[in-house]
This record gives sequence, C-alpha cells and structure tokens, in this order.
Amino acid sequence: MKLAISGGTLGIAAPLPQNGQVGVTYSYQANAQGGVPPYTWSTIDNTAPPAGLTLSSSGALTGTPIAAGNVSFQLQVADSNNHSFSQNVSITIAAAGTPLPDGSYSFSFSGVGPKGAVAFNGSFLMQSQQVTIGYYDETIGTSGAQTNQQLKSGSVMIGANGLGQLTLQLADSSTVTFALAAPASITTEGNDTNVRIIEFDDKTGSGTRGSGVLKTSSLGDTSSITGNYAFSLAGVDGSQNPIAIAGSFKADGAGNITGFAADINDNGVITSETGFTGTYAVNDVRATMQFKMSSNTYNYSFYQVSPHELLAMSTDTLSANVPLVSGLIDQQTGAGNFSNSSLNGPAVLQLNGLASISGALLPDVTLGLFTGDGNGNVAVAYDEYKGQLLSPQTFPGTYSVDATSGRVVLKSAGTPSFAYLIDNNLAFVLGGDSSASSGLLQPQSGTGFTNASFKGNYLGGSLSLSSPSVINEVALGAADGNGNIVLTWQNSGPKGLVSNGSTTGTYVVESNGRVAVTASDGATRVFYIVSPTSAVLLSGESNGYLGGFEQ
Repeated sequence: MKLAISGGTLGIAAPLPQNGQVGVTYSYQANAQGGVPPYTWSTIDNTAPPAGLTLSSSGALTGTPIAAGNVSFQLQVADSNNHSFSQNVSITIAAAGTPLPDGSYSFSFSGVGPKGAVAFNGSFLMQSQQVTIGYYDETIGTSGAQTNQQLKSGSVMIGANGLGQLTLQLADSSTVTFALAAPASITTEGNDTNVRIIEFDDKTGSGTRGSGVLKTSSLGDTSSITGNYAFSLAGVDGSQNPIAIAGSFKADGAGNITGFAADINDNGVITSETGFTGTYAVNDVRATMQFKMSSNTYNYSFYQVSPHELLAMSTDTLSANVPLVSGLIDQQTGAGNFSNSSLNGPAVLQLNGLASISGALLPDVTLGLFTGDGNGNVAVAYDEYKGQLLSPQTFPGTYSVDATSGRVVLKSAGTPSFAYLIDNNLAFVLGGDSSASSGLLQPQSGTGFTNASFKGNYLGGSLSLSSPSVINEVALGAADGNGNIVLTWQNSGPKGLVSNGSTTGTYVVESNGRVAVTASDGATRVFYIVSPTSAVLLSGESNGYLGGFEQ
C-alpha cells in the first residue's frame, strides 16, 4: 500500500520561461511546486508555444524559434492525483540579426582543455547560414594532431545585437558550439572584418575553452603565396609555460622558404635565429608549412584568409623541444625597403601574455600607445593588467629597423623587445618579459580625440591565451558618443558559462584615444581607439583579458 503525501497546493514554480530569439537554441525546464509527483506538463485551450519550440510531458520547453513576436499560451501541470494547475505564459521572440554572407570562411582557435593546450583551425563554405562543406585540423597537447578532418555539418545564427552562435559537427559526430560577435562590416563585400569566437559549451569550467577568429576567405594556390611574410605564433612549451615566436621569411611561390630571422621567448628566455629554411604546400582545402630552425623541425598547417593572410597552427605533438602554438602569417608591404622611418607617428600597442602569480598562469595584458619619431626614438604610454590593474606607465626608448627582414630591435630600460614590420606602423611584437608577451602594433588614425570619437556598436572579444585561469569573452559595447556605454557579453571561464551578461557605464576619451570606462559592475575597462570603427579593449573582468573590437 502506498500513501501519497501532498506537498501543498499544486502550482508552477518560478522562474517562468524567458524570452528567446529567432535562430537561437532555446531551453527551459518547467518546475512544479506542491501536489503529488510525478508531474505531467502540457498546453491547453488550443494554445501552443512559439513556433519552433516544443513542450515535453516532463516540462522541457526546447527547440529553435523560427518567427519573431510575442506568444502567449496556457501552461498546465497535472500531478499523480489528477489535480491540475494552469497559468498564462508569455514569451517574446526577438528578431534575428543580419546573417553572415554566403561564401567561404576560415577560422583559427586556441585555448586549453582537459588534456592541456588546444589549437584548432579550418575553413568551410556557408550557404543560408548552414555549413555545407568544411575541413579542419586539431592539435591537443601531447595527444598530437588530427589533420585534414571533414566537418559533417554546421550552422550560424546572428542575434539582433550582433552576438550569436556557430555550431560545428566534427568528423567524430561530436558538436562544438562557439559564441561569436559579428561586426556590421562583415556584410561589406571584400571586408577584412574579424568575427571573434569563443568556445561556449563548457558548463562546468572543466572542459575545453578558448578564443579565436572567423574571417571571410578567398583561396590561392602554392604559386600565389609568394614574397616576404612576417609571422607571430604563441602558445605553450612542453612544460605548459608560455612561449611566443615572431619572425619573417621569403616564400618563392614554388614551395620553398628562406627565413630572414626569428626570435623566440620561451617563458622569458630569449633565443634568436639569424636565418632558417622551410617549405610549404597548398592544396584545394588547406596547406602545410615546415620551418627548420637550428636542430629542430616545426610543422604547421594553415588555412587562408587570402594568399596574403594565413591562419597557422602547430601539427606536431607537444614535447620538450616542440611547442604547441598558433597565430597569424601576414605578407609584408614594402619588404626590402623598411627603415626607421617605417615607425613614425602613433600606433596602438597590444600585448598578450601569461604571468606566474600565486602558482597559476594568469593573463598579463598590456594596451597603450607607441609613438615613433621616424628616427629611431620612441615614447610608449600604456596600461597593464597583471593580477590587478597597474598604474599607467610611460617610458622612452630607441629602435632600429633591418631593411630586408623588417626586424625591429626595441631598447629601453628593460629587456629588449622585438617587432617584425608588416607595413608602416603595423607590426607583430614580441616582448622580452617572462610572460612571453606577444601581439600587434596597429597604426592609429585620427588626432584630438573626444567622447564623440567613440560612438557606435563595437563588437569583438578576447584574444586567445592557453591557461585554465583565463576568461574567454565576446561582447558588444554600445557607445553613444556622449560618454555613456552599455556592455553586453557571453563568456566562458573557470566557473562555467555566462549568457547575456550586461552592465552600463560612462566613459571619458582622452586626447590620445585612451578611453577610460567606469561601469556599474565595478570591473576595470580601458579602450584605445585605433580608427573611427575599431578599438582594442583591456578588461579587468575575472583575471583580465585583451580584446579586439570593430563596428
């Protein structure tokens, strides 16, 4: 004999279903209170949830909304004593944002997972927001690489605010979900827009996390990759410590590489190569590259944004002498004719590294302004977040440029740093610090900045770092040009996922383009304006991150 004990009057427990968006996967679990379990859920009075969503008898409301609007329906729960309770529920489904254009895309991603550092790159063809065909390579710590793998399927959804999701089904039928931030300029023909991505399926903080970039692409063959290139690669060494490499080489269009120079910062230990050799090969889908430096051989795959911009990553198994790195290879403009005058005027300096603090590898991120005089002298002003926001710093220094390689030696009171020019005031930078900082120098356009210089919807996200202590984020900063800003984000970190985080704030733009944000959530944020439509962010959220943003 069973005795049913009532838990009180039957009802529907809070919270009620939240609003959704067209094209965004929706999931809500209804919960009852009182009555006698088990419960059975349904809709009544000829009502139904928003189109694309279904309600199971267990109370799971799931699916993907297919139409915008406000939908009301009667949600009913019945208990085992045949008592029932119903409530009118209203859900607003927001419209989808501007879709990504049809065409070819290449992507690069790196981060960390249960088996250590992770690098992942590939390309795909998209039609009507569906991935029709694609390929990828993935390297996981000491487990090694899986190369030339075929994507089974995928889809993209862009929300009305420019934030969205990319889902890819891999060769083994597993699914990877990325949150993304798509600037409006991605719809412009011939764009060079960075769509920032983060992996967004690690609910516990113990899975795979990281950041990357997605770009429209146009492919070339082996012969189209010719001329002088600079490169910047970063990741971890065999001891999981930070390592970064920068250099330059000449590609002959027939698959041969003549290396000019390369500098390596392995956890603060600098080594320099005065020359190296290599090879490369391109097929219809992907490409491979090999560098031979000293006694070591390093293997990479790369996917093309264009023959001038290559997204590269290691395909070697991580070991004592072979790091796992990923990054960018860019064709140099004006190669062979570089000089001290190639650094003349203001450029935004961004450096991304990992510092050992209290036994953990935490972000050491730097953002500032590098002003060269064209004659070998430079002034640098910067902010740095290293466990906390440090006081703004300034220092003078000197630099010298090699005409052929574009290699720049930067000297100040500290350890020498290096840069490899891509164009005037545009260079990959390698720090000489123990954080193995690396990043980019970008020419700043404009002068006499005011609050009105920082206006519009800036979409972007974090640059990648391979540490479990790192937060990965995509975000929208909506600035009104009058000193007010609304920030909205999705992020993945050691504690799991944050969806639709938001805060409001105020900002003040200094004349050099530095934007200091004071937000209600208390986190430190500093932007530097690069151009009227782009900026870089140093954020103090969690352990801090450096991010690129565009309109």
